[in-house]
Amino acid sequence: MQQPFSNSEAVKMCMVGPDAPLSSHIKYGPKPPYAVGKPRERPYSARRMESVYSRNGDVRSSIPLPPYHAMNDPHLYEYFERRFGQIQTAARRKRPISAPSVASSTTRGKKKRSEDDVLYKIAIITADKKDAGTDAKVFLTVKGLRGKIPKTRLTKKAGSVRKNSKVAFRFSKGSTHLFKIRGPEIGDIKSIIIETDGIQKEQAWFLQEVEITNVKRKKSWSFVCNNWLSLHHGDQQTTRELFPNISSKTDYEIVTVTGDKNGASTSANVYVTIEGRTGVTPKLHLKDFTRTNFRQNSSDTFKIRTNCVGPMKKIKVEHDNTGLGAGWYLERVVITDLNHPKWKYYFPCGMWLARDEGDGAISRYLIGSKDPFAIRKDSKYKVTVYTGDKKGAGTDANVILSIFGENGESGEQKLDNSKNNFERNCKDEFLVKCPCLGRINRIRIGHDNTGFGPGWYLDKVSTSVVCVPSIMCMQ
Repeated sequence: MQQPFSNSEAVKMCMVGPDAPLSSHIKYGPKPPYAVGKPRERPYSARRMESVYSRNGDVRSSIPLPPYHAMNDPHLYEYFERRFGQIQTAARRKRPISAPSVASSTTRGKKKRSEDDVLYKIAIITADKKDAGTDAKVFLTVKGLRGKIPKTRLTKKAGSVRKNSKVAFRFSKGSTHLFKIRGPEIGDIKSIIIETDGIQKEQAWFLQEVEITNVKRKKSWSFVCNNWLSLHHGDQQTTRELFPNISSKTDYEIVTVTGDKNGASTSANVYVTIEGRTGVTPKLHLKDFTRTNFRQNSSDTFKIRTNCVGPMKKIKVEHDNTGLGAGWYLERVVITDLNHPKWKYYFPCGMWLARDEGDGAISRYLIGSKDPFAIRKDSKYKVTVYTGDKKGAGTDANVILSIFGENGESGEQKLDNSKNNFERNCKDEFLVKCPCLGRINRIRIGHDNTGFGPGWYLDKVSTSVVCVPSIMCMQ
């Protein structure tokens, strides 16, 4: 063998092997290399064919792999059913014939499910008032005596919504939209939960009423809302549980008792909203044009006809803070359903509804009781505020907190004590008194942007119940 003349030539000779093994190295005839004659693909090229080779390396057959789609994967059906409810069911119906089918599902099973399904017609009525419409996503859950229809989005895939997924379905102001959904027979409907995912002010929605009809049984239920589903209006709720109306209309006798305090009377417009087990009334204006209303140490009686809400749970009393001497000291409210006299409830207050008195709130949530001698029993909540550890994190502004629970809201509470609060990297504790709110859902905290350096870096807020009254809030 010729000797290399340099190191580079020696390396090159080592890297280049012979085309065939030397006869002195083997005792049998050489075999061709593996897959000889077949061009090799680049490592990064996509594999779209599954090839089966014979022993001599020739291609026998090529089997195309079917296109994969997650919605047609039988191993994911249970997950999608649990995660997305009827969206997966709809996807199965639209599944192409070539898609794989679930081994456990048979033609007989599909036929049985279709026979058991019931068609429900759902009418959504949006109020005819300013900015009442929304393009946010709306979801509905229906609860019955024999089961429930899981959370389902209410939308219509038609027109521009079908052609462009970015175009949202809109519930227009003053409109009535009809939807059809299929589900199991759930018997008489106990309640519904309607909710939106709108977080912007432009996505606020004022829902007037929901009507549901079981087409098979030809029975309908009406659910009156007359409230905002918005984070920026009313009680800032985007989820409402509504109950069917027992009867369409009833007469309520509403008695207000103004306290015996200096300046307790008011000339403002007073409103009451009643919330019961089966619904909520619209905001009722308390006005008697034959006499002066809401004088100090006096009572006023109003009779109003509106929708029946069943046994009463709580009311919201408020005024618009207009006129001279708008501040009002309310002692209590007594409400009787004249068509159901046993539904008589007492709502103790004993607080100011005034901007310049007490905590400055002009609306109150009052919890109902059948005890005529009931007094307002406040719960105490410990609120701990943590200011972050950043430059300029503290604030000199007035900080306002509202707590929202399943029984109502606390109203705006100013967080203040004898200490210098809301300094950088500090913890401040406050005691908030308000009616029992039940399970706390969320809070709203902010400031009035006053003082020197009002900017504030808030780290976190924690709340805990310190004292719960011995008398139950819901009776």
